Amino acid sequence: MSDSNKLWTDVDQYFAELFVGTDATLSEALAASSAAGLPDIAVAPNQGKLLHLLVRMNRAQRVLEIGTLGGYSTIWMARALPSGGSAAERRVTATALQTVRVKGYDG
Repeated sequence: MSDSNKLWTDVDQYFAELFVGTDATLSEALAASSAAGLPDIAVAPNQGKLLHLLVRMNRAQRVLEIGTLGGYSTIWMARALPSGGSAAERRVTATALQTVRVKGYDG
């Protein structure tokens, strides 16, 4: 890991410990992702907390996450929904990406 990546990781960890804390459900989601062989690219806990706050501030009733991996950020957002709210996730497949490219986007 480069010095710059380590610094970012250390800063994220500091903010996560200071403002977010630990959570058994989220820890289990990360462990399940790791056990399933998914890449270690989930949002940092402080980024998950930011997603949570954005959903609450906008008083969202529904959340749709496109391109979810292990569902970690979906859990953060779903927890911010009011009673009766709904969260959904959609995985991006090679077929879906090809469809997007055919429609003119090749990002």
